Amino acid sequence: MSRLVIWGAGGHGKVVLDVARRTGRYGDIRFVDDNPLRAGQIFCGCPVGGTSEEPDRDADLDVMVAIGPNRVRALKYLRAQSWGLPFATLVHSAAVVDDSAGIRSGTVVMAGAIINAQARIGVNCIINTGAIVEHDCLIEDHCHISPRVVLGGKVRIGTYAHIGIGAVVLPGIEIGEGAVVGAGAVVIHSVGPYATVAGVPARILSTQPETTRVAFCSPSQEVCNR
Repeated sequence: MSRLVIWGAGGHGKVVLDVARRTGRYGDIRFVDDNPLRAGQIFCGCPVGGTSEEPDRDADLDVMVAIGPNRVRALKYLRAQSWGLPFATLVHSAAVVDDSAGIRSGTVVMAGAIINAQARIGVNCIINTGAIVEHDCLIEDHCHISPRVVLGGKVRIGTYAHIGIGAVVLPGIEIGEGAVVGAGAVVIHSVGPYATVAGVPARILSTQPETTRVAFCSPSQEVCNR
């Protein structure tokens, strides 16, 4: 059996641990955490180490980043890439994933989630508890699809976007890079990059000025998003 290191000994890490255990692939699971005070502790029955030392690259070891905020999780993902170890792709045993769907490395799919035909999900994403990703959706890298979200067919979610708990996005809608959809919103029109929308129907609350957007390189892209 393989070994797994989970980066992030927090609430999200607890749920990722449950998914990993249910896969039955890992005989040894441990955490690393940025808080040096956590090193040497036991968290949910697993030992915790620090992130100051890189794991043994020769070990039979997979990596999973278990941090909620998208951009922080993306930064840790890039750091973990430098370790030269493979990333896990974790799918809960109670999730339903169509055989034609594609899920890239570092992504976790929680209990009760449904991913339907020919949906595509990028690296380092969270498909949270009970979320529905309908046919032909495209979810780009480092996104968080929160619990009970419903994405209609052919929805496109841009890099770093966060879709809040219980939101509904109608078929064919595009959510731009870095956009935030508030909990319970119903999105009936496409949402531009770095906009925050909420309500029924969803309306724009704010848009981050382009001059304040942080340049960041996604590992699966050749150029920086701004």
